[in-house]
Amino acid sequence: MTATFTLLDDERIHETTARIDGDAVVIAPTALGWKVDGVGLCKGDVCIPVRDRDRLVRGDGVDLAELARLLDRPLALDVDERIAALGTSAARRAGALASLTAPDFALTDLEGRTHRLSDEHGKKRLLVTWGSWCGCREDLPVWQALHEELGPKGFVPITVALDSGADAVRPFIERAAPTHPALIDPEHRVAELFNMINVPTMVWIDEEGRIVRPNDQQFGTDMFVQLTGKPSAPFLAALRAWVHEGRGALAPDDVREQQLLPTAEQQLARAEFRLAWHLHRLGKTAAAERHFVRAAALAPTDWTIRRAQLPIRGIDPMTSDEFIAMFQEGIPQYQT
Repeated sequence: MTATFTLLDDERIHETTARIDGDAVVIAPTALGWKVDGVGLCKGDVCIPVRDRDRLVRGDGVDLAELARLLDRPLALDVDERIAALGTSAARRAGALASLTAPDFALTDLEGRTHRLSDEHGKKRLLVTWGSWCGCREDLPVWQALHEELGPKGFVPITVALDSGADAVRPFIERAAPTHPALIDPEHRVAELFNMINVPTMVWIDEEGRIVRPNDQQFGTDMFVQLTGKPSAPFLAALRAWVHEGRGALAPDDVREQQLLPTAEQQLARAEFRLAWHLHRLGKTAAAERHFVRAAALAPTDWTIRRAQLPIRGIDPMTSDEFIAMFQEGIPQYQT
């Protein structure tokens, strides 16, 4: 059977024609910019040898699952809904993080204005992720106060809400009245780029765009210190020392030693989450539920996937039995 098929490919959405053969999806490789020739699977100057062409080539098309395997890309697939999400390989993401160059991104604020991380080049940057589904939403006024205090010294916080959209975070952002970039990331792109597993997550990025302190869970207030065991004062003092005196940045090897790098299962979980979220927004909640559950099973210690999906699915992320069970399993931690 031939049908229209949707491919979620990184930040792009492709509509193509596919042949559905049982659980197999056959597409033209050109849908993703590739072609099959005598050398193998090629795009521009890049060619990947194909040892078993019969596994890949199906008539005038290619098997989507085999194509994803050859490209070393995680694939979340829903044949019934005619849609798939292609993610980034764990090896590629780990290599990018190990370079210590902070991956750039573009997100919008409440007014729809686009901001890039690189817009703040030449400043010390504190990247902070948070969510309306986390008590860390109460820390937003602290990050704004730090911007007012340390901004003249060449410092800027960039707060990113890993959330469903502007409506979910508007009350908290408006209360903080930010003059710093306060951005919204409904696709959880920043969590994927930096391999974040919980909120709040802090990353220190220097004037040249290098990561000088990797992912760490810290807080701006002591509202939840009895639960987290992390008072805010030492972190805020260290941040001020970095801005005022340049102290606190780690050596590159120390940053790499402390980095949490993604696994293949985590990257597949992110593809499943993206597919689920896209289906949910299309109103296909039953199909979305299957992929939300699969994403959580693949990455049980990643709360940017597992806890963040609860409010989308209509489950309270603060007091529900589901969250209490997650909390009892243990809060995901970074190396400190």
